[in-house]
Amino acid sequence: MPIQALRRTVSEDNPSRIVGLHVADVSRGGVGAVSQERLESREPLLLLFPPVGPGRGLDTPGQVVRCDRCVDHYAVGIVFDRPWPDRDEVGAQAMWNAGRGGETAVANG
Repeated sequence: MPIQALRRTVSEDNPSRIVGLHVADVSRGGVGAVSQERLESREPLLLLFPPVGPGRGLDTPGQVVRCDRCVDHYAVGIVFDRPWPDRDEVGAQAMWNAGRGGETAVANG
């Protein structure tokens, strides 16, 4: 999946701030990706995941933990600053929020 990342330590008006990545593997804790550019170890990035279906995109801060030169590209490992919640946690949070909305409506009604 192609995504863009922003170098968090580069000024907004600098064109080198934007990095193109092709994500090969995704987990709750990070991604394995391919880049045409060399990235520095521990370089802070903001990964801009596009929306999938009717959902919203997900901007995820992380940092480079690996950047290995291959023939014509770099194999990159990026760890997220905070792991993504698993699906069960997301579902439980949504149900809890819906329940709070219902309680608020009853308390105000």
